[in-house]
Amino acid sequence: MEDKFVLFSSQHFITMAIGFASCILLVFLGFFTEKKTAFARIIAVAVLGIKIAELLFRHYYYGETVVQLLPLHLCPIVIILSIFMMFFHSEVLFQPVYFWSIGAFFAILMPDIRDGMSNFASQSFFITHFFILFSAVYAFVHFRFRPTKSGLIWSFLLLATLAFIMYFVNNRLGTNFLYVNHPPVTKSLMDFMGPWPYYIFSLAGIDIAISFFMYLPFRKSKKAKYASWRRY
Repeated sequence: MEDKFVLFSSQHFITMAIGFASCILLVFLGFFTEKKTAFARIIAVAVLGIKIAELLFRHYYYGETVVQLLPLHLCPIVIILSIFMMFFHSEVLFQPVYFWSIGAFFAILMPDIRDGMSNFASQSFFITHFFILFSAVYAFVHFRFRPTKSGLIWSFLLLATLAFIMYFVNNRLGTNFLYVNHPPVTKSLMDFMGPWPYYIFSLAGIDIAISFFMYLPFRKSKKAKYASWRRY
């Protein structure tokens, strides 16, 4: 295997294919178990164990500090929410998990990892990010959770609140969680969105637009509501 991870290499495509196939398989297996919540809890606990092992690995292998390992970037936050959502069968937590899961999708397409797939940290990265996608689909199919208008609004407000708080956390810790204090050091799409703080407003606008399109298929039309009211 390659020592270094190469974007859109055969290794990357194979990893994505295995990841998406595994998600589909696990969702499909949910149809064959009567205890769908218990099945979800088992997977959630397994992913939690993998994530903890990854943090320990990165601390001892890469020498990352406790501050660097804090799960305060968006995807680690969503991983935690996904674990709690699956374990506690929470429709409230499903809302941000659903609307923020697009971040995991883009992270899988353009992962910020240094080593190839023979490295445990790289394996955990893909497992935990695919878990976000899996949990959103599993909850949609088997828990019958649905994104709502109120869920869209409070998910955005929650993200904005986290970003506001994280600015002061970053100033205190010397970090850049959620990239609210400055753009990423490495090349990213944020480089085309203007300097700080203008790129933050650009990201907020993009988030609103994507969230709206993710909600659009489940939006109830006024005609449908009126027809439903007339039946009574």
